[in-house]
Amino acid sequence: MTDDRRRGRRARTRREGAAPDAERDDARSAEADPRPSKGAALANGDRTNPFAGGVDRRRLLRASGGVGAAAALAGCSGGGGGGGREAAEALPTVFAFNNGDRTVSVVDPERDEAVATAFLDTTASFPANQYSTGADGAYDVLWLNVAGGVRAFDQGTLTELAFVETGYGPNYPNVTPDGDHLLIASGGTTGLDPDPDDPPDHAIFRVDADRESDTFGEVTGEMRTGYVGPCDATLGPDGDYCFVADVADESIRVVRVDPFETVARVDAGEPVTDGKVLPFMCTATFDGEYLLVENGEGTLGNDPEVPREGSESVWDVSDPEAPEEVAKVTRDDGVPGAPITSEVDPDSEAAYLLIPGEGVGVIDLETFEYETTIDVGGSAISAAWGPRREKLYVPVQDANHVAVVEHASRSVVATIEAGEAPTGAAAGTVRPARSAVNDVRATLASLGLPLGDMEATFCMDDHCYCG
Repeated sequence: MTDDRRRGRRARTRREGAAPDAERDDARSAEADPRPSKGAALANGDRTNPFAGGVDRRRLLRASGGVGAAAALAGCSGGGGGGGREAAEALPTVFAFNNGDRTVSVVDPERDEAVATAFLDTTASFPANQYSTGADGAYDVLWLNVAGGVRAFDQGTLTELAFVETGYGPNYPNVTPDGDHLLIASGGTTGLDPDPDDPPDHAIFRVDADRESDTFGEVTGEMRTGYVGPCDATLGPDGDYCFVADVADESIRVVRVDPFETVARVDAGEPVTDGKVLPFMCTATFDGEYLLVENGEGTLGNDPEVPREGSESVWDVSDPEAPEEVAKVTRDDGVPGAPITSEVDPDSEAAYLLIPGEGVGVIDLETFEYETTIDVGGSAISAAWGPRREKLYVPVQDANHVAVVEHASRSVVATIEAGEAPTGAAAGTVRPARSAVNDVRATLASLGLPLGDMEATFCMDDHCYCG
């Protein structure tokens, strides 16, 4: 994509009207100075290089063989192979984004096997994955959160379709169930400076996500929030409301998607520590009854005065404009660590908590009790349901595999070898065509060669490699 086209996708647009109770959020003008499109300097400063200790012998031998085979195939095929959108297949697929080598592992969820590895030259930690990914769906766009914005990729070709430039390091996207809109919460993280001299103005964006639209990938609404730290966006099943955790402002925000406006904000509740609640990530249940909220429980900043303990809140959002906290699950209830995000099964029976260094925790949504912790073989910060939503695919960063958690048994039923430092995952119903040239690039990247721009994404966990 050319620079001119990228500039055309920037988050610069007219403002939509705001609800009366949100006028302080939108007091500043939506106009802003141009911001950088590349986000390496905006990513998590604690990221580490997974290749710092070299490449293990097993990976080296496997990659070396792959280079020879792929190069021979590229030579025989004239350098192409695979190619266009028409060569892609309509098949259930899971994509695992390997932050360490900028590749994506393409997984067959019927056999729970990796069928290909492709080089993207970008990555994602929290891609949009809640809706429009079911087995009966036809949506074929991957939205990847990168530092500085969000990028759209075609599932069938893995080529870039659009770039939405926000200018913020953290960006948390989610697509409405009908595939018409992308919502992005930008700027929030528990590492925010608690008392900056010149606080930046954070924002929430609405983007045209309809691929058939003439304005696909363009911003259709921009809401200035002030320095409140919008940190994650999740949608109800009808797509009318978006819930956003404002970490610095200690509140849960309710945004109406159309017209694009804040309609409610509620206090995040009482902390379980001497610090603050710090709500930072959230997930709505598929039935629209509950909202799961991950709380930092401590103080803002990279060196918090009060160590973060973490907790999980359950909110009743059956009336979306009047959220009410109905439960809070803490360390005293058995949670072994601080949850970083969550996924909810399609029947809204259980919440699956991603707890770095501990595994995947499970909360029973009928009793609100902590049920168990599933060992996934390492540390993970995100996950995605497969297209049939019977199994949860969990990229495990420090084990270079994807753990497959079966909802029915609450257990790991398979592990799938992935690339270096897999972090984000998304499901889809289109499987990309193979390309011999791309196979070569993916294999070289797996050897630790610094191909491309090494664009960064944003991770909540200090041990996450993000560029």
